[in-house]
Amino acid sequence: MRFISFLEASSYLRGKRVALVGSAPSVLENSPGFIDAHDVVVRVNNYKLSPNAGGRCDIFYSFFGGSIRKTAYELRRDGVRLCMSKVPNSKPIDSPWHERSGRTKGIDFRYIYEARKEWWFCDTFVPSDEHFYRGFEILNGHIPTTGFSAVLDILLAGPLSLYLTGFDFFTSRVHNVDESWKAGNPEDPIRHLPMDELKWIVRNAGSYPIVFDPEIERIAERMEEVWRGKRG
Repeated sequence: MRFISFLEASSYLRGKRVALVGSAPSVLENSPGFIDAHDVVVRVNNYKLSPNAGGRCDIFYSFFGGSIRKTAYELRRDGVRLCMSKVPNSKPIDSPWHERSGRTKGIDFRYIYEARKEWWFCDTFVPSDEHFYRGFEILNGHIPTTGFSAVLDILLAGPLSLYLTGFDFFTSRVHNVDESWKAGNPEDPIRHLPMDELKWIVRNAGSYPIVFDPEIERIAERMEEVWRGKRG
C-alpha cells in the first residue's frame, strides 16, 4: 500500500460516473444493478451490500474510528482499490469543551492512525489539516458527517456525475440500513448538523453534476418549504 495525495486520489474519480452510496434505508429503493452500473462506486463506514444496494465497492470512505467494523479482508473482497479518510492524522481542532469533558477523540484523530498503523492495504488518502478544514468551515465550525465529507471530496475531484443515494440526513433515525441511530450530544459545540449539510447540497446542486435519488428529492422538497417559511 501507499499513502497518496489528493491529486492522485482524484484520478480514481475524475471524469467518471460516480455513485456515492450511504446506508439509510432508502438505499434499498434502488433497482438491482443500477448502482453497480456506475463507473465508480463509493461507500461509507459500515455499509451493507444487497441486490438493491449493489454488490461492489471501489472506494471506501470513512473516518476509520473504533466503530468502523469493516475488515481489510472484507474490503478487498468487495473490490476496494482506494481508501479515503475523512480526518487527518493530527489534532486539527481546538475545543475547550472537548478538553474539559474528556472527549478529545472528537478533536484529536491521531489515535485512529496509531490503532490502524498495520491495517492499511491499498492506496490511501489521508487529508491534511487544510484539506479537512474545508468541510469544517463550510459548516461554520461543525464537524461534517462522513457522507458529507465524501460529497465534498468527490465533487472536488471533478466527476462526470455524482449520484447520491442512501442518504436521508438521519431523518429516519436509522443508519447501516437497519440499525437505530442516535443524535450526538446537543451540547457539543462542533456536533454534526445534517440539515445544514442537506441545505448546502440543495443550494449548490445546480453548480455541480449531482443527481439525487427519490428519497433525497422528497426530503429536499419538504425542507425547501421549511426554509422558505423561515425566510418569510
